[in-house]
Amino acid sequence: MRFQDKVVIITGGASGIGLAIAKRMGSEGARIVLADINQDNLNSAAPEVKTAGAPDVLTCMCNVAQEDQVIATVQATLAKFGRLDVVVNNAGLMQFKALDELTGDDWLRVLSVDLLGHFTSPSRLF
Repeated sequence: MRFQDKVVIITGGASGIGLAIAKRMGSEGARIVLADINQDNLNSAAPEVKTAGAPDVLTCMCNVAQEDQVIATVQATLAKFGRLDVVVNNAGLMQFKALDELTGDDWLRVLSVDLLGHFTSPSRLF
């Protein structure tokens, strides 16, 4: 199994593509950290990932646009598993509006998740 005993954080991991990735990596032996903005989805996704074969699942409420929440997720991962091997930056956001209806705040919200949410200074994580 390719991910046997690896520890994996998956952002946006409680639904859609992120959940599918979590199930697959869990079925290959990974210990999964589901990081997501939606607590209800986290609550229902964790047992699905365990059923798919993950030896352990940790859930973390995490808005990747909030650096303190990203740091808390990494710290919770290290506290529980003692390591971090893989991060799947899957979280994303879309605005379903006509282009001429998008505001500056709409653009900033998308960029804060889809672009800036993928970077946190490593010196702040470890």
